[in-house]
Amino acid sequence: MQGGAPAGDPAAWARLAANESSQGCSPLVLEAVARGSGSLNRYPDPQSRQLRAALARRFDLPEDGIICGNGSEAVIESIVRCYARPGDEVVFGEYTFIQFRIFASRVGATPVAAPERAHTASVDALLAAVTARTTIVILDNPGNPTGTTISASEVRRLRDGLRPDIVLVLDSAYAEYVDAPDYTAGHDIAAESGNVIVTRTFSKAFGLAALRVGWAHGARELIAVLERVKQIGNVNALAQVAAVAALDNMAFMRAAVAETILTRRRTTSALNALGLHPLPSQTNFICLGFPDAACARTAWQALLDDGIAVRRIDDYGLPAFLRVGIGTDAEMDRTLASLTRHLATAGA
Repeated sequence: MQGGAPAGDPAAWARLAANESSQGCSPLVLEAVARGSGSLNRYPDPQSRQLRAALARRFDLPEDGIICGNGSEAVIESIVRCYARPGDEVVFGEYTFIQFRIFASRVGATPVAAPERAHTASVDALLAAVTARTTIVILDNPGNPTGTTISASEVRRLRDGLRPDIVLVLDSAYAEYVDAPDYTAGHDIAAESGNVIVTRTFSKAFGLAALRVGWAHGARELIAVLERVKQIGNVNALAQVAAVAALDNMAFMRAAVAETILTRRRTTSALNALGLHPLPSQTNFICLGFPDAACARTAWQALLDDGIAVRRIDDYGLPAFLRVGIGTDAEMDRTLASLTRHLATAGA
C-alpha cells in the first residue's frame, strides 16, 4: 500500500497516509450538507455561483477571476489540457506532486523535472529548465511530498523570469498551514499578472476531502478559457454548499490549523530526538528521512504492523523517506512510540 485508506476497521487505524485533516470539518458544514441532502434529485449549479461569490468576498478577489472544480487536482489537469499540446513542455520541481507528470503525459506534452536544492524548489533550476517549447511551469508551494516552501520574493523572481506566454501555476493546496513570515499563497502575484493561476483546495485545512472541491484564481482571460473546457456540474451540489458553509466559519479552520501546527512542531522535535531526519514542514504532514531506502521500508512495515498507515514515496524518487500525516496528538504519540520500538529493535 502506497497511500490511501488501509483495509480493516477504520476506527482501529491511524490513517496518516493521505494528508487528511485530523480535526474534521466545521459543524456549519454538517448542517449545510444535511439541508442540501433533501434535494439530491437536482443538478448542481454548473457555474458554482454561490461558492464563487463566497470565495470572492472572503479573499477579496473578482468573481470572474475564480473557477471551481472537483478538487484542485482537477483544476490543474484542466489547465494542462488547455495550455499544453504534444511537443510542448511542462516544467515542475524534481520532488513534486506526482500528478503533474501524469497530466503532462496525458496530453502528449513532455514532463520536465527541474532539480531541487535540499528538497526545496529551486527558482534557478526551474528557470534553467525552460526552453522554447515550455508552455506551463507548475510550482507547488508548499511542496508535496516534501512540505518545504520558497519565499514570496522567490516566487516573484520565478514569475519575472518567465516569458509572458508561459502559464505559471502556483499550487497552494497547503497554504493555510504555513507559518513562515515570508510566504505568499500567490493571489497578490496573480492579481498583477496575466499569466499566473493560483490553485487552492477545501480538502486539507477545511476538512472536506470526501467532497472533492477546489478552486483557482487568475487573470480573467485565463479563467475564461478554463470555463470553456470544464465539465457541466464539475462540483457536486453538496460540495458547493459545504464549501460555502466552511467559508462562513473561518474560526473553526484557523483553530484546526493552529492545533495541527502545534502537533507538527512537537512531532518534528520528537523525530529529531529519535535520530531521524524530518524535512522542515509547512504542511499537515512531515517528510521523514531515514538512513537509506531499506530502513524506510522496514519502518513503514513496522508502523503498518502497529496499525499506522503512512505513505511510502518511492514513486516520487524518495525511497529513503516516508510521508507521515499529522494526526491527532494521540495518533502522533502512537506513531512515535511505534518508531521508538522499531528503532530499538533494529539497533539491537
